[in-house]
Amino acid sequence: MKSTAFDMAMMAYRQNDMEGAFRQFLPLAETGDADAMNMAANMFERGQGTHRDPGRAVFWWKKAVELGNVDALADYGQYLVTTFFDGKEQKLGAGYLVTATERGNNRAGESLVEFALKNNDAGVKVYRTAAEYCDRAIASATDSYLRTQYVQKKGMLKYKLRQHRIGNNYVYLAAVFSTIGAVLLMIASVDLFLELHMEYRDMFKLFSYSKMIPWEADIAMFFGAMLLFTLGKVTNKLHVASFLQLLASVFSVAVVAMHFICVINDGRVWYDKLLWYVVLVVIPLMLGKLLGEILRKIIGIQ
Repeated sequence: MKSTAFDMAMMAYRQNDMEGAFRQFLPLAETGDADAMNMAANMFERGQGTHRDPGRAVFWWKKAVELGNVDALADYGQYLVTTFFDGKEQKLGAGYLVTATERGNNRAGESLVEFALKNNDAGVKVYRTAAEYCDRAIASATDSYLRTQYVQKKGMLKYKLRQHRIGNNYVYLAAVFSTIGAVLLMIASVDLFLELHMEYRDMFKLFSYSKMIPWEADIAMFFGAMLLFTLGKVTNKLHVASFLQLLASVFSVAVVAMHFICVINDGRVWYDKLLWYVVLVVIPLMLGKLLGEILRKIIGIQ
């Protein structure tokens, strides 16, 4: 029978007869036995009883996962989160560990807890499921030491979950900063240009209000625009805000280039008023970047 054949292969494996176990697991895997597929994958990945072949290991893990094998979900998930350090593979592995943990696999639960504790952006589902596993472990702990360890781990996971939520909120807050800063930057760039080249005001009817804005307000608006722009740029991940950042950057560079063209055409040296641009652009840029990094560290975003 199939179960008897698998049990015999497991017996050889436990007796450290790796070659004998592998010779039994692989044919069983070929017949569609999901448990044997998982064992063959593990042995290929570790080089037990055969040459090490991660490609074949992944091949059999995927087949076992497709059949819903919970041990394969745990083992393949652990392989993905420890082999890959970012990207979709690690995210996929974490998802497999979550599924296996929810289905009662303790090995997956342990791997999920360790992954969640080491990762600062694992996701709400990962932190929550890992914390729930800690509850199960606390309830089944056989001694006070283990119980205390899982209580501490649960506390750390709850903290990471709170930080993750705050971080997600900050991403949207940063997008708001970036959007406001980008719009103000474009307005301030033109307004500053018109303050330096009043003869062009008639060409920019939209900015006729600039006559009513004092020079000091122009400086403050440009400084604030650059500050908001760079403060949001530190962690912004939203495409719309990113597009506005790019648009504002190109627009502002074009205005600065127009300023120098006008200066040269007027017969003045190219560095005329250059100090103002250093004060109004470079300093706010550096300050906004610094404040954004400080805010990110305070919130706990990596």
